[in-house]
Order: sequence, then structure tokens, then C-alpha cells
Amino acid sequence: MMILKKYVLFMFLKVYLLTVTGLIGIYLIIDFFERVDEFMAKNAPLIDLVSYYVYKIPFIAGYMAPQSVLLATVITLASLARQNEFTAMKACGISVTGITFPILGASVFISFLVLASSEYIAPITTQKMNYIFLSKVRENLNYGKIPQNNLWLKAKDHSIWSINSFDPKKSILKKVIILIPDKDYSISQRIDAQSAIWSVDKWYFIDGYVRHFDLKGLVSTEYFESRSFPVSETPTDFAKVSKLPEEMSLTEMYTTIQVQTQEGKDTSQKWIDLHRSLSYPFISIVLALLAIPLSLRSSRHGGLLFCVGVNLAMGFVFSFLYALSISLGRGGTFDPIMAAWGPNLLFTALGFYLLLTMDSEKAFPI
Repeated sequence: MMILKKYVLFMFLKVYLLTVTGLIGIYLIIDFFERVDEFMAKNAPLIDLVSYYVYKIPFIAGYMAPQSVLLATVITLASLARQNEFTAMKACGISVTGITFPILGASVFISFLVLASSEYIAPITTQKMNYIFLSKVRENLNYGKIPQNNLWLKAKDHSIWSINSFDPKKSILKKVIILIPDKDYSISQRIDAQSAIWSVDKWYFIDGYVRHFDLKGLVSTEYFESRSFPVSETPTDFAKVSKLPEEMSLTEMYTTIQVQTQEGKDTSQKWIDLHRSLSYPFISIVLALLAIPLSLRSSRHGGLLFCVGVNLAMGFVFSFLYALSISLGRGGTFDPIMAAWGPNLLFTALGFYLLLTMDSEKAFPI
């Protein structure tokens, strides 16, 4: 029995590697013909063109993983059924679950590999890829830059900073306003300064004044030439490079959400991005769970092409509903968890139902 499971696993992995390699190759070829004109128009070095597509592979591999698992599952099971190997295994007393367990196990392993890549590999390579294309080819001056003008920030101590400009190299702020709230969130102090300079471990505010307030209004105004105040922010808090969602690891996305929540910003879209990045790798498991009963059932009524067609149709339906659910989440109709995980749970339940009704002769038993 163990030998047969290894045989099924080896067959699945072989087909999966061929499938994912083929899909990556097709994607790269199509993308090459779409973008090569821009590289040539800018006289970009050949090394940049090659590096761009090398860095793009981890992103494409993660994106194509569910489709590759679906096709590998269909082809593996349809091949076993066509050669009557599946029937022979059942005759030896191996259940459908036992035969297909290696496929599901491999799908789980692939899902966690994609998840690990989303955390440790894909963000780095995607950032390098975008730097080549957006910064060097398209010459987008704003890409990957630290925001330096008209900054607003809600600090860790709940004070609100307004900064006209920030010099990250010299750690200098220009035209700074800081609103410091009291326990009841009413403004107790306002600090205005022409500039602020970071020295050693504190900010020194230059040429400004501080006003104190109570519930009745202004209490006092103090002018200063140079003065330090006990504030929580450091230059690092201002020197954060703006990243695209696909350039951020899962940890970075979660940390950004926590910081922006403290700053009082709306983070609903970022929660959608985070849950989408978490749920997408597990689509491989969902599609494998759907493909197993669909492949075995459809193999009774047609050949390999029929099996592939049935499963691709189901994969298309899932992809459409997944994209629709994400769109509804971005629009506020669904909360982020429902938007990203709802289709996975729905089609997982459908997959288990089809497995439990394997003996039915109907294509979709009701």
C-alpha cells in the first residue's frame, strides 16, 4: 500500500512540476512581448531585462500554484483511471481516500511553500523587479521614495504631527506643528516650530512657541529659540519607504495595519490585502479537493480532455467568485475575512460533498 501511495505521489509531483513550469513559461513569454518594447525604447541593458524576468518567477510561481495543482490532479487521476490502475488499486482494498491522500498531502505542502515564499522570497524579488521596471525603465521618480512633503502622523503617544517637509538624510523637519491631547482627547498643548533637528536621542525644536490650553481656551504662550520636548517619534518613524502591497511580507502588512490603526487611518483595504495574501495559497488545497471527485466521476463518461474541461470550468467558477468576493470586500459589502476566506470555505464544503457522493452516477448529485 505504501508503494502505491509513493507511486501516486511521484506521478502527481512529476505532472505538477511539468505543469507549473509550462504555465510559468507561457506567462513569461506573453509578458515578454508586452514589455520588451519599453525596455528597448529606453535602451535598457540586457542584464536588466534578464534580471526582471528572473525576479518575476517567484511571484508567478505562487500565482500559478493553484492552477498547476488543479491540472496536475486532473491529469494524474485521469491517467490512473484510463489505464485501469485506479480500479486495480481499489480491488486491492485501497479506498479512494487512501489513493488520493498523497495528492492532498502534496497540495497542503505546496500551499505552505507558497505561503513561505509570500513571507520571505516573493516580496524581495518583487521589489527588485519593480525597481528595474518602474524606476529604471519607466523612470517613475516617486517609486520607492521616502515621503518628504506634507506629512501627517498620529504618534505612539496619540499626539498629531503636521510636517511641511522632512529631510531623511539630515533628520531635519521643517515647519512642525504638534497637537498633544489630554486624557479626554481635548488639545492640552500645541507646539509650533520653524524646524526640528534630531541630535543623539531627542528632537530639538528651533524658533517656535508652545501654547497651553484648558477647557476654557488658551492659558499661556511660551516662545523659545531652541527647546527639547518629550515626544515619542524618531526619524525612523518618518523615514519609511512607501511600498506596494505585493512588495510587503505578511509580517510587514500586519505591522503596517497596526501602526496605521494607531494613527487613526482607515485600514479596511489593507486588511483585505492581508487576508487575500493569506487565503490565496490555500486555494491549491481547495482545487485539489474539488478535482479529485470531479476527475474520477467525469472519467467514467469521457477521456482526458473531458476531465480537464470539467475541472477547468469548475476552476473558472471558483476564480470568478473569489475575485467577486474580494471586490465586494473592497467595496465594503463583505468584511475582509468573509471576502478572502468565504469562497475557500464554500468550495471546500462542495469538495467534501462530492467526495461523499462518489458512488453516484450523476455528474453533480443533488
